[in-house]
Amino acid sequence: MRINRNISDSELIYGNDYPYIVIQWQKGHIFVSNAVFRLIRKPNCIRLQWNAVKRTLIIEPTNINDPDGFPVIGQTHVKYGYLFIGNVTLAHKIWAANAWDKLLQFKIVAKYNEKSNVAIFEMKNAIVFLMGRKTNLEVVQ
Repeated sequence: MRINRNISDSELIYGNDYPYIVIQWQKGHIFVSNAVFRLIRKPNCIRLQWNAVKRTLIIEPTNINDPDGFPVIGQTHVKYGYLFIGNVTLAHKIWAANAWDKLLQFKIVAKYNEKSNVAIFEMKNAIVFLMGRKTNLEVVQ
């Protein structure tokens, strides 16, 4: 994966519909909310880039022919409000860099870099999350 070091930390203010991801260790699931796709201008395909040093995950639009891309097609993400990506290797790399409890799952809200048109997820802003239910647990540092 490429590391993009030229991304600033510009942020957006969100209402009830905000761009986020949820990551689970056990099965390597990553759920990308539909708001992320709207944020990065509704791409046909996305690429995930992990930076272990900065502990950030970047989602960027890419070409449908990109061998590292995940297509954003079909009706599944429309029906459920998110795109499901199964990537055990990436999920385990994220856990290793953050030393998180493997029994928990984490939700991270995006920052947006308009110039590069990428969604940036900083693991320092992760919160414990149960799918379908929000928790009152604090941010994990």
